[in-house]
Amino acid sequence: MPDAPCPSYLHRLARALMPRERLALCGVALRYGASGVVVRRLPDGRACYSGLYRCGDFWRCPSCRVTLGIRRARQIETALRAHVDAGGSALLATYTVPHTRDESLPVVLARLAGTWRRYAKSAFRDVLGRHYVGAVRALEVTHGVNGWHPHYHALLFVGGLPYLTPVCVALSERWSEVAGAEWRADVRQVARDGVASVARYLTTDGVAGASYEVASPSSKIPAGRSYAQLLWDYARYRSSVDAALVYEYAAALHGVHHLTVSPRLRRLYDFTDPASGWDEISDDHILALLNSDEWLSILNAGEDRNLLDDFARLR
Repeated sequence: MPDAPCPSYLHRLARALMPRERLALCGVALRYGASGVVVRRLPDGRACYSGLYRCGDFWRCPSCRVTLGIRRARQIETALRAHVDAGGSALLATYTVPHTRDESLPVVLARLAGTWRRYAKSAFRDVLGRHYVGAVRALEVTHGVNGWHPHYHALLFVGGLPYLTPVCVALSERWSEVAGAEWRADVRQVARDGVASVARYLTTDGVAGASYEVASPSSKIPAGRSYAQLLWDYARYRSSVDAALVYEYAAALHGVHHLTVSPRLRRLYDFTDPASGWDEISDDHILALLNSDEWLSILNAGEDRNLLDDFARLR
């Protein structure tokens, strides 16, 4: 067992727990129409496989979660940098709702979504007015001592406001009016040198390497265990409780959007589906070609991970 959870290892755990889901074939079965598997080099020097089926399930597939998170982070970073360079500013807000240990995840998710609809219906218009450009909202779900803890991270694009502290206070107080007096939103300004970090923070979790906590770059410490950590704990302790939490998480988040971008931002900065162009291959990056029989023998021997490591060492 590895010393720390990596996506490929967590993926194998998820396959074992959910053998009938799409993620069970992800990264194993050949993509429709493919005659074999391509081994290619990534820009950072690592090797990877192309020509394999990818499920694109952000919530349940640890491998796709990392890939989609990286691509979404790049899109957000590009848009935010262009906005800031044009004289705009941004706010990063975290929104939570009350929950108890005995409540199921679908119940708390419905409460969070309902509170957000009532809040977003008028809060941004009333507080920011014409200075509100749009928002990127990400859903994060953890489980802790007080049960399921779903919450939103929202990146607000703002233009033409020199002083944002009163805006942060007003938006936080408006959330308290909607969610309850004891639940305040954490709203802070994004520093100009924190553009890349906040993009990663919105799209990844602790295992994937998020490094932005509201005001300044630092390590992100989730208020509870993420999906990846639940899988990792199940692997170490084989607890039926952890397995039940994984199943509840997978069922409740099926079909739920991880990232929501407002229509105006989509038009301004050309946000695209991060799953598109998944198998675009440049000839100069190809390291090897494997036919279906060769790929099957590698899988059966359990050498798919070792093979990538060997190719990565080639120069």
